[in-house]
Amino acid sequence: MTTHEEKPLSMESRLTLNDKQTMPQLGLGTWRSEPEKVQNIVRDAILHCNYRLIDAAWVYQNEDEVGNGIHAAIEQSQGKIKREDIFVTTKLWNQHHTTEDVEWALRDSLKKLRLDYVDLFLIHWPVAFKNMTENLWSQSEDEKTRYFAENVTLVDTWKAMEKLVDLKLTRSIGVSNFNPSEIDEILKIARIKPSVNQIELHPYFNQHELREYCAHHNIAITSYCPLSNLKRENERAEDVSALYNAVIQEIAQSKHKTTAQIIIRWHLQNGLSVIPKTVTQERLIENSGVFDFVLSDHEMREIDHLTQTNRRRFVNPPFRPANKPIFDD
Repeated sequence: MTTHEEKPLSMESRLTLNDKQTMPQLGLGTWRSEPEKVQNIVRDAILHCNYRLIDAAWVYQNEDEVGNGIHAAIEQSQGKIKREDIFVTTKLWNQHHTTEDVEWALRDSLKKLRLDYVDLFLIHWPVAFKNMTENLWSQSEDEKTRYFAENVTLVDTWKAMEKLVDLKLTRSIGVSNFNPSEIDEILKIARIKPSVNQIELHPYFNQHELREYCAHHNIAITSYCPLSNLKRENERAEDVSALYNAVIQEIAQSKHKTTAQIIIRWHLQNGLSVIPKTVTQERLIENSGVFDFVLSDHEMREIDHLTQTNRRRFVNPPFRPANKPIFDD
């Protein structure tokens, strides 16, 4: 796994996964992207900005737009960009963890994406909801009760995931939002190891221990919410996001870069894959302008230290029984 500055980074930089597939380090996320803007930004990212990693999910309800953007980029490239040049990730929703639903879910995603395969299929969350087609979140009408799929284990779901590789519907499989004990449960029985764990990771929550665990098991990490810019209601972004942190602002000024570019570079130099979301071409260009400078070891440590002084997890949904949060930290 690349750490800090062993070789020059570029838009072509890739991580080699434990199944020997390679995944681009810098990509485009599509979570919370505004409807009717996703198709054009995916097309522009691939066609004009050389992005080769597109991250999607069934529950984002925009896979059709993602697929349209991918196909538009390929068609408009006039043969210069092919499907195999683009690394597409999507995710298994919590309602589809049963053995029979796992394959259906990926085939449904593939139909929306208009693809024959994805490059990476992730279990989105380590919880199995009851499959309720009329209710995406498997909740009662008053939202006080959540219904779970009974007797469905992570082992059951993982074995069904492995079959998708056999069927050539996905090249790699992995997990998202999993902690070490949940990954251990899978590793005990895995015929195919998880290749990736996609997790919330940013300067205010650098996940050092989980990164060490994943490195030990040769599991790559993709950082979501990488700029820590998910403010809650009644909060100001200036008060909660690392984009406004004085340490990062000082580094940015010294290098004539934006704070977003400093943070993205920090992810890349840590050997992480990173998927900042945007729906504007200006931000696409900004987010990819991170290859003409290097952060020193001292600057990397300064940013690492922010987890101790400004620690914050932004994403912690009430997905456990009794509406308890998914994470206990």
